[in-house]
Amino acid sequence: MPSNAPSPSRRRLLQSIAAVLGASALAGCGGSGSASGTARAGPNVEPPQDALTDPTHVSLRNSELAPIVEDPDSETDASESDTAGTPRFDDWQHDLVVDAERAGSLTFADVDGADEARALLDETDFESESVYVEGHVVPECYERRLCWVRWTDSEIETDYARILRDADVACEADADDFVTNLIRIPAALNPDDVRSYGSSSGSGPCRRPAGERTEGESA
Repeated sequence: MPSNAPSPSRRRLLQSIAAVLGASALAGCGGSGSASGTARAGPNVEPPQDALTDPTHVSLRNSELAPIVEDPDSETDASESDTAGTPRFDDWQHDLVVDAERAGSLTFADVDGADEARALLDETDFESESVYVEGHVVPECYERRLCWVRWTDSEIETDYARILRDADVACEADADDFVTNLIRIPAALNPDDVRSYGSSSGSGPCRRPAGERTEGESA
């Protein structure tokens, strides 16, 4: 068998792909606003006109189902813990960082890219920018690549491309990782006003706006 052939685990994942295309529910950790997540069985759609398609961001991945970015000053609500007192770990998490003091208090798990994530926070001008922190569970053989983000004073929405990882990446079909994206938004948002968080994902690469496509590039 060629060295770059899909592993049996990867083949099993492809054969059972429908099992990972279901909708995911966002679990709020940065506020009391509503949240939702959806997965499209088909390809990604063209970005909305008001979407930012190339946001400054850092993506962190943890092979353990454990938070990557944490606020040591926050108190865990008892309703968000299991009977043993361990914080419950949900599929989706979201947070909005809007000032340098809180940004400096955040801690990172020992994962690749943590230094870049810290630099992103340190270099953010919170007078005119915010950092949206969005975490989600991802099947180990997949990545979700950020396509775009858009926002209003009361809502933040993201979209991802769901892509198989390279064939030389060891993975198991029934295993999950946790991924967190720190996304810089060029607007000074108020967390108390943001009441809704949403995310979606589709198969294949991110679609670019029609005006940015090269000649012959598929729609």
